[in-house]
Amino acid sequence: MKRGTAPDADPSARAEADAEALTARLLALEEGAIRARAAARALAAMEATRAVLAMAALARRPAARSRAAMAAVGQALAAPGPDLDYDRLAVLYAAAADEGFLEVTSLFVAPPALKAYQEPRDRDASLGRLTLGHKKALARANRDPDLLARLAAEGDPRVVRELLRNPLVTEDFAVRIAARRPCRPETLRAVFESRRWRTRPAVALAVARNPYAETEVALKILPFLGVRDLDDVSQDGAVHHLVRALAGRLVARRRAR
Repeated sequence: MKRGTAPDADPSARAEADAEALTARLLALEEGAIRARAAARALAAMEATRAVLAMAALARRPAARSRAAMAAVGQALAAPGPDLDYDRLAVLYAAAADEGFLEVTSLFVAPPALKAYQEPRDRDASLGRLTLGHKKALARANRDPDLLARLAAEGDPRVVRELLRNPLVTEDFAVRIAARRPCRPETLRAVFESRRWRTRPAVALAVARNPYAETEVALKILPFLGVRDLDDVSQDGAVHHLVRALAGRLVARRRAR
């Protein structure tokens, strides 16, 4: 940039600078609710188009730190609060639509899952005799891999949340939970909301490619997947067409960079 040129003269450079500043600000905070609230405050404080440009720049970045920051932005948009209420979301959505940023507008929409979940007829009779509290206690601390697998197969999201906290649960086990079909959408959301697992690429990819996942959840996962995983999603006929479209858009933009 030439001396004397205003920083705002180059919107692309300004968006990259805003994305980097937002990333640094968010990653200085503890992952989870604190970081998500900071993301909400940052998006609320910025002019709408500038906020959208920053989010788009952040979504294009392949680095892990950028994906972690984008995850916090997704969490902020998923749970509107006093800093980022529905009126502000509407303004941001309109600005994103005006700019034609599918990767940003997709974060605001929640079409139904591609497949509707139906309760299976065959149930584990021995687990059926246990109370919910007993199942949650077993999921949280039990060391028997067979029992943990049966609890996971039952798929109650309240139990799965406890399973995901069990220190004996491995990444492969979490992937199997996320890839299970049919699967309750609430169970897949529990995986998405797990602080321990949601930023693990293999787990996130399994959720995104599960046709029983809420489309809103899958769309929020995509911006922090790598290019190879995004390419797989873009060609997966089992996922929602909007999820495929956004994955393809992100692949094209990142490769263009």
